[in-house]
Amino acid sequence: MKLKKVNEMSEENSIQCPCGRIIEDPEEYKVLFLKRELQEIDILCPNDSCYLRELGYIKFEIKDNKAVFKEASFYPPFVTWNSGRLGSDVAEKILKEHLKKIAQRLDWERLGQQKASAAQPV
Repeated sequence: MKLKKVNEMSEENSIQCPCGRIIEDPEEYKVLFLKRELQEIDILCPNDSCYLRELGYIKFEIKDNKAVFKEASFYPPFVTWNSGRLGSDVAEKILKEHLKKIAQRLDWERLGQQKASAAQPV
């Protein structure tokens, strides 16, 4: 019985995609550099069969052949889903932390050097 409560508590404080996938660690998100001309990186659900697939984005600029962070955001359906589950203050705090960690793990130097417009993981 105690183990069940621990698991329930874990899910209550975790982010969840509307497809049902629990995301406990920001390392679980997939990122895809598909939109070079828009200077945007897609944040994808770790569930390959997710019906939403794209959960957010990171935008950047190129200055002196270096990628510079511009903004990051999760899309409203993902935010609303988690706000309804966790409350808006808790969800906002966790989602902001997830965005920070996703942005930190990107290879910003490599992004600044990309020339092709092919989809590439970063």
